[in-house]
Amino acid sequence: MNKTLITLLVSGLLAANAQAAGQDNTWYGGAKLGWSNFYGVDESNAIAITDKDDDEVGAGAFAGYQINQNLGVELGYDYLGKLKYSGTRNGAAFNDSVQAQLAQLTLKLGFPVADNLDLYGRVGGGYGWTDSDQLENDSRFTFVGALGAEYALSLDWAARLEYQYSTPYGSRDDTGLRMDNGLLSLAAVYRFGQVAPALPVAAPAPAPEPVMVDKQFTLSSDVLFDFNKATLKPQAGQALDTLYSQIEEARPKDGSATVIGYTDRIGSEAYNQKLSEQRARTVADYLIGKGLPAGKVNVEGRGKQSPVTGDSCTSKSKRELIVCLAPDRRVEVKVQGVSEVQQ
Repeated sequence: MNKTLITLLVSGLLAANAQAAGQDNTWYGGAKLGWSNFYGVDESNAIAITDKDDDEVGAGAFAGYQINQNLGVELGYDYLGKLKYSGTRNGAAFNDSVQAQLAQLTLKLGFPVADNLDLYGRVGGGYGWTDSDQLENDSRFTFVGALGAEYALSLDWAARLEYQYSTPYGSRDDTGLRMDNGLLSLAAVYRFGQVAPALPVAAPAPAPEPVMVDKQFTLSSDVLFDFNKATLKPQAGQALDTLYSQIEEARPKDGSATVIGYTDRIGSEAYNQKLSEQRARTVADYLIGKGLPAGKVNVEGRGKQSPVTGDSCTSKSKRELIVCLAPDRRVEVKVQGVSEVQQ
């Protein structure tokens, strides 16, 4: 038996990227083909061998039960071929051949070394029988041992490389020879009842936290209205359309909008209060017309309260004072609520 060849073949399997034996409590079956070699030949005293052919093609079939990843039970049959020899028997020229067969039962001990690769050994016994062309036949108990590697090609299929040793075959008294056998084989294995592992289910991503909306938009009253008026200018629509788009971008859900009007300090407090309310109402009506829910829009007029200019405008000229107080004349829109969650 060429031990170097076995080492190279096993090393090749170990280098493969690989799963291990079949799943627990499942059946498998397979067929093998390989090189059968007879050696340790011991002939009877009546036979003198001068030439022999001890290499043959061996084949077999097997079935097994995988108890767990490390233990299985296997039943098999092997045809080991014939040992052909020539020589003399009791001084006369003699030619014969001895055919060997094996029925075996072994324990399979596995050692997974990678996801797809299992190294294993088998040990047990069997019934070996030999048939001689010229002499008597023989049958007897035979010891069986094997070492191998099994590579899972898929969930159901695997390939095996194995060296099996079994002994003895024949007898010096009956077949005229006693011999051992080594079988180096490749096998295809089908695994029954394999179940694909369930894929891990990713936990759903947590829902985004809602974002509070609290924004304020300010428009100059001079952009929207003529001085001392509450009617929108023709060009005011563009400014209010832009304001509406900004409110929509905030996407408030179940929110509210408060429209607040302010005037400057010119004029009486009562007059400015009324004017600020009218201007706030005009802006609110426009936004409602664009799509804001009427029930969610509030209107306030604050007259000349909270001037932006403070006490900075001191001009005695009314025209100059009107220009200086322009920042006080304004409409503010405050939007509050929860933004719509974006997935």
